Amino acid sequence: MQHRRFLLVCAAQDFRPRDHDGDLVRERKAGLEDAALCARLWNEVGRGFWTERSRWNEARWRRHLARPEIDFRIGRRDRRDIGCFELVFGKRGARLEGFGLLPAARGSGLGSAWLTTAMHAAFAAGARELRLGTATDDHPHALPNYLARGFRIVRETALADPMPDTGIRAAPRRT
Repeated sequence: MQHRRFLLVCAAQDFRPRDHDGDLVRERKAGLEDAALCARLWNEVGRGFWTERSRWNEARWRRHLARPEIDFRIGRRDRRDIGCFELVFGKRGARLEGFGLLPAARGSGLGSAWLTTAMHAAFAAGARELRLGTATDDHPHALPNYLARGFRIVRETALADPMPDTGIRAAPRRT
């Protein structure tokens, strides 16, 4: 399989929200007191997809959450955490980072509602466009969900196979 990385952009006027019951998912902005929860959600949502913050301690998370351009959101449904996303605001708009659902919430039809929530948050805060990166080794529903909400691919690059077949096989275990 050819692995690919994509940069996507959605302008506010191109946003196509998913029609859903507003009670499907609830979100709240994380505060400094939520640093440990943010770390847990980030790592659980990203397990198998990203690792760049896996070694951050709680103090590092608090410093990150204190940055004025950071807007970390926690998703809940039926009094349970379902996922997280982070918006990073800049001059040209916002970037969506760490978007996703916890493994227990995947496959339940919440992904498009959660993405709609993230996009509403970005555009309501004044972003004219929202950017994100994804790849073929992200969740298989990620790219179709982004495209359905109004994102368009602006750059696509080939990636080296993250698990190349070297032809080397492990010796059978002796029992």
